[in-house]
Amino acid sequence: MASLQTLMQDYDQHRARLEELRDLLEERLAAARADLSAAVTAGSAALAGLARRESDAIESALARMDRGLYGTCVRCGAFIPYGVLRRIPHEQLCLACAGTRERQGHSGATEIPAPRPAPAGVPERSRPEAVVPPGPGAGDEAGNGT
Repeated sequence: MASLQTLMQDYDQHRARLEELRDLLEERLAAARADLSAAVTAGSAALAGLARRESDAIESALARMDRGLYGTCVRCGAFIPYGVLRRIPHEQLCLACAGTRERQGHSGATEIPAPRPAPAGVPERSRPEAVVPPGPGAGDEAGNGT
């Protein structure tokens, strides 16, 4: 069994990762909003649509973070590897579900299904935050902990 000190170190590292990802999401949201404004000013509906979808996806990721659901797949509930979240912080599908979407020929922005309900008897706010906690292989950019 892990010692309290080890658990606290893991928790601190997990919180630091979440803060880093929140900062990254906020930076990307500001950029997406600037792109949206520029596209609207230029009169480009196609670019405005892309910027709006990205902005919406980032806002959704921030909302999921606030609810403690960030870093889990919206389809199956599996963890999304930290390395994926570093590259695409608003990703909402795990590798398996993203691969299924690609094989089915979908392209472009992630389709975001309705949030899954909390399990019976578990208040939504009491769920743990879902970025994969550090563990063996924590320095691995894939972030899968294996």
